[in-house]
Amino acid sequence: MPHESTASYINRLADTYRLDSRELLEGIGITIHGRPAGTPGSSEIALSPAALHHVAAFARVLDLHLALGKTVHGATGPSPGHPTAHWRPLDPAYQPTRTCPQCTLRHTHGTISQAWAYHAEHRRLCPQHHQWATPPGDRASLDTRALPELAQAHHAHRRLVRRPDTTAYQWARSITTRWYDHQRHLTQRWHNRLTRLAGTNPPPTGSTSWARTSRDAVTYPETVALARHLGRTPRGQTGTGTGFLDQTAHALGLDRLVLPPDDLLRAWIDTKQERPRHHCL
Repeated sequence: MPHESTASYINRLADTYRLDSRELLEGIGITIHGRPAGTPGSSEIALSPAALHHVAAFARVLDLHLALGKTVHGATGPSPGHPTAHWRPLDPAYQPTRTCPQCTLRHTHGTISQAWAYHAEHRRLCPQHHQWATPPGDRASLDTRALPELAQAHHAHRRLVRRPDTTAYQWARSITTRWYDHQRHLTQRWHNRLTRLAGTNPPPTGSTSWARTSRDAVTYPETVALARHLGRTPRGQTGTGTGFLDQTAHALGLDRLVLPPDDLLRAWIDTKQERPRHHCL
């Protein structure tokens, strides 16, 4: 599947033959180091070039290296040509997210509904089936049919990624995440969305809370709106007065925006007010 993790593909391939991943890989001559840790999706398996060749030949997928190129590097063996596979845990920031269940069922001809993929931020929402990709540890992807504003934000986000400024969205996401965690500025709006999501999705399992599971989806429209606004603001034009904050409030659908001293948006303003350095020849 597009951007699928290597571990996800190996597990799906093993399931086809009613094996686990270790049985499959050892059965086709690959030496395995380590074991998967934590919940599904929280570990990755790195294949050596020889191991990738073995898997591709077994699966009869000649261009498998193109699909799994993101995660095949880093495994080493006793000799350059020895097929090896290394399990390694992934930092939460680099873990894949769930695929859309309906898309997965269609791709696998109805055999499986769950896979893991490295979704870019603008691909976490499936606009066709209204599913939001969730990280490992969460019970399932989120049904977002109760939040039509997410589909609108998704279209705006796809336009946003065509712009040369790739940092605006990362800043915006960090800012809205901080606001969400500290309950600032948009708390009532986000709480309303959280309630609507809870009404159309099963409750999280274990120690996972709705606040954690739904944060990225709940803040998504404002993250995109803020990213568009930040990306349009030229260096040196944020100013020290209320003009920029009034414009930011308007972009977010707020009457006004007052920043406390430790607000992360202030840090972004500081970076835009720094004068670029000129080097003398």
